[in-house]
Amino acid sequence: MFKRHLLILCTTLAGAAGLTGCSTVTDTVSSAWESATDFVPYFLKPYRADVHQGNLVTSEMALQLEKGMTDAQVQFLLGVPLVQDQFHQGRWDYVYYLRRGDGDEQIRRLSVYFNADRRVDHWTSDPMPDEQQADQLILGTIRSFEPRPPKTIIPPAQPNSSPSTTDANETGTREAQSPDNAAHQPAAE
Repeated sequence: MFKRHLLILCTTLAGAAGLTGCSTVTDTVSSAWESATDFVPYFLKPYRADVHQGNLVTSEMALQLEKGMTDAQVQFLLGVPLVQDQFHQGRWDYVYYLRRGDGDEQIRRLSVYFNADRRVDHWTSDPMPDEQQADQLILGTIRSFEPRPPKTIIPPAQPNSSPSTTDANETGTREAQSPDNAAHQPAAE
C-alpha cells in the first residue's frame, strides 16, 4: 500500500516537473519568433492600412470657437461630437484616433463645455494640426506634426467698405484690388 502511494506521488511530481519544463520551452520559442520578425524586411511584411477614426479638428477650426456659441453653432463648425456622455450633458468630446500600419498610435482630443443655457463656457484641446498638416497626416506623407502658431482668421469686411479698394470672392474672404481684378470690373462713369 505504501509503495503504491509512493509510486503515485512520484509519477505526479514527475508529470508536474515535465509540464513546467514545456512552458519554458514555449516561452523561449515565442520570444525567438518575436525577435525573428524584427529582422524581416518591410516589403515582406503584410500590408496594414492606417486607421483613422473620429473627428479631425484643425487648429483653424479650434480658433473659430468662441465663448457663448450655441451647441448648434459648435456642431456646424466642428461636426457631430464623437462622445456625448449622458451623465455629462454639458460636455462634448471631439476625439481623433490614428493608428498607423506599423502600430504607431496618435490620439488628439478637443473637449467643449457648455453652461446651463447650452452655450459654450470653455474648451480644452491638445495641439491640433493646421489644414495642410492634417491633409499630410491623412495621406501619410508625414508621421507627426509640429504645432505651428495658428493663423489669424480675418473676418469678412463690413458692408460699408468701399468697393473700389476691395472685392469679395465666393468664399467670403476679402482680397486687395489688383489691376487684373480691376479689368474685370465695369468702369465707373
